[in-house]
Amino acid sequence: MKKKIVSALLIATMMTTMFVGCGSNGDSKETAQSASGETDDGVVTLTYWGWDSNYAWPMFEKYEETHPNVHFEATAVEWGDMLTKTQQALASGSELPTIIPMDVALIENWKDMDILEDLTDYGLDTSEYIDSAIEKATTDDGRVVGLLTCVCPSGIAYKRDLAKEVFGTDDPDELQTMFSSYDDYIDKGADAVADGKYMFHSGQAVAEWLYFASDVATQNGDTLNYTDKMTDVFSKVIAMRDAGILDTYQNGTAEGNATYADDIHIFYPCPDWAITYYIEANDPDGSGNWGLIKAPVSYSHGGTALGISSSATEEQKQAAYDFIHWAVAEQEGAEAGRDLAGFITTYKTLTTDANFTKRADEEFFANQDISTLLYTEIANEMNVVDSSPWENSMISVRNDLAQQLMDDKEMTLEEALDIGREELEQLVTDDNITIK
Repeated sequence: MKKKIVSALLIATMMTTMFVGCGSNGDSKETAQSASGETDDGVVTLTYWGWDSNYAWPMFEKYEETHPNVHFEATAVEWGDMLTKTQQALASGSELPTIIPMDVALIENWKDMDILEDLTDYGLDTSEYIDSAIEKATTDDGRVVGLLTCVCPSGIAYKRDLAKEVFGTDDPDELQTMFSSYDDYIDKGADAVADGKYMFHSGQAVAEWLYFASDVATQNGDTLNYTDKMTDVFSKVIAMRDAGILDTYQNGTAEGNATYADDIHIFYPCPDWAITYYIEANDPDGSGNWGLIKAPVSYSHGGTALGISSSATEEQKQAAYDFIHWAVAEQEGAEAGRDLAGFITTYKTLTTDANFTKRADEEFFANQDISTLLYTEIANEMNVVDSSPWENSMISVRNDLAQQLMDDKEMTLEEALDIGREELEQLVTDDNITIK
């Protein structure tokens, strides 16, 4: 059996709702801007393109309250459109934004574009930040082109009432022991299936989890490790599918999101940001009914680095760096990011401060100490693998394959790999890249 793969929209690893406009301090500041980046009243205007209105827009508003010499003009751009919009601006000679957010899964593409400032030129001390956060945004020649705003440790969330009904306990320590391997989810999932329930709501969500938990690098030199990476992911997905423990919802859709509040889906792969963006947003009446355990392999999923466009003026560049430093390294800004979006900074002094990392929403998790679990236990064990300039293409193929495997329960691993390779060959346009 050979199917022609259906091109699917890349489901964002983060919620990508389009918002129009930008939060401001109430003053429109519509004054003429000088060539230096300053307006005629001495205010420096910083432009921004991005998708995360739960974080960026309120952070800009907060910063403007105490920095009246800075004004932000933000344009809402969907996560999946950022690279294309930037490439189009470069091709047409259009102006780029002062501050550019870069999803870590695509950060290699941003490095290749060579349009970003080295933040160490503006005072960034790399030793003050988590090593993996600096490494992710450092180019081959040692330039640090972005600063990650959050850590993004990831675990597995569960509904306590369903866990107790199916497995006899809702205690996170007991469940942690019960589900310490991938096979445990399959073996014990038989109890869920017998009770008319699913372990997970989406094969795509499980494939996403396994992709970021995989220790197989996407690329080595000029070779894309397609077969090894996808085999590592989809051999497990197929085993779970064949055990009947995965439902067929597409990840991130309205229908899939509605399952967070239902009574038949038990577990959800859960980066720390998903607590705010997915669980609390989609199950507002579920406070006290959620728990969190480690995945079989502790991993990081998500994160955004903020960089500065080299085309900005010197005044804009310095003002942009001051904002980025405030947002990540200064107490006021880091607390704002934590309280607004649940982001825990990559700044070591604060990340290791138990008072700072204590989440305000632990009540939602029945007062479980998820803060220590996430930011001490999981964060110190996380599997962080280098990404590739072709990560976007690999992720697109991963999403397509996951859904096809769920739609066609007879599709084998070998057939899926053949289908995915065919699409990947169409997406990878560099003749110097070998797909292995």
